[in-house]
Amino acid sequence: MKILNLHGFMGEADNKNYKALCEMFPSEDIISPKIDYINTAPEELMKSFSDIADTDDFIFVGQSLGGWYADKLSRKFKRPCILTNPCYYPHELELISTSGIPAEFLEQYRAMSAHDSNERAYTLCSDADTILPDNFSNCKKLSELVVRVHGSHSTIENVGEHISGLLTEIQNDSLLLFLGRGSAFADEHNSAFFAQDNELVLIDCPATSYQKVKKMNWEQYDNIYILITHTHGDHSGGVGTMLQYVWFASYMKKKVTIVAPSEEVKEDLLLLLMRIEGCEQEWFDIITADELNKKWFIAAVPTAHVKPLEGRCFGYHLNIRGNNVVYTGDTATLEPFKSLLKRDSFLYTEAAYYKSAVHMYLKDMLAEYISLAESGVHVYLMHLDVEDEIKKMTADTPLKLAQLYD
Repeated sequence: MKILNLHGFMGEADNKNYKALCEMFPSEDIISPKIDYINTAPEELMKSFSDIADTDDFIFVGQSLGGWYADKLSRKFKRPCILTNPCYYPHELELISTSGIPAEFLEQYRAMSAHDSNERAYTLCSDADTILPDNFSNCKKLSELVVRVHGSHSTIENVGEHISGLLTEIQNDSLLLFLGRGSAFADEHNSAFFAQDNELVLIDCPATSYQKVKKMNWEQYDNIYILITHTHGDHSGGVGTMLQYVWFASYMKKKVTIVAPSEEVKEDLLLLLMRIEGCEQEWFDIITADELNKKWFIAAVPTAHVKPLEGRCFGYHLNIRGNNVVYTGDTATLEPFKSLLKRDSFLYTEAAYYKSAVHMYLKDMLAEYISLAESGVHVYLMHLDVEDEIKKMTADTPLKLAQLYD
């Protein structure tokens, strides 16, 4: 991972953010160019920065006007950004508009400025910023996380500690990345993945996830596992296509290993894959959870979901890079998972806006989820039926939506 650090309108390449970052990363991993904002068009600068970012895995850091660019790069490349007192609307700031900058540049800033929230933006907003005194409301509207800090526009007290804290937030939020976080009738069905020990681990594989995994650099991994929670189509509908694709695209050198949570679910999956989809046994391996011996795996956790699949619905208890992770899958109850949660655990649990007997109704669960988060559990919501309404319900709470991969 590398850092692209972008200074402010009148700033320098070795600004305070850069100096703080040098305490955390090797200098060769930080790119911090001197930027001529007055004489270079925003479109040209975006192209230049994009050419840099296209070569590696970046986190974008931006101060003031540099934050405007860092935010746009984050949206374009689907990567996190850290913004310190970002100038979201440069064309409205007198310091910039009266600087002699060409009018056409101001028009580009106006046309290119964002008006919706960036889930990958982590922002520090000073309490004594005289350049952007009313910036907090913009930060709240346009960033996933905003931390109010003490300082002026260009000087944030203990900026290194604050940036380090945001880097920890970014690391936490990306522990599990989601190929989709929607419920059965959403455009992108719920499915997550992580990589550890050069193995790619998927949790469920609907057809919408297969399309994304196909575009990933999956060939780099020694092994690919798919953990199945249950056999509803929005969780297992892409498994057959996935295992066929990996087998044939690797010229019959790689196999997907399917992990069924129980012997009964294994039998159901074999019926689906071999009798209905017509897969060949040599294309894949299939085991039950109790046969899986990996340090990232702890156990399958039986839960209650729908009556026709009674006894065949599970969540998972995982150890991802030393972190205690509980993934509920589709469930109507949190009870089987509560004893697994402790401070600094990661809970990925479903949230439904509409009430039913088979999902976690957020209106009923909200207080308990918040209590868990306040006790030190990192709570991420997934399998969302009406995402916009759930966002409203969880605004200004410690709850987060599961982070999307793309």
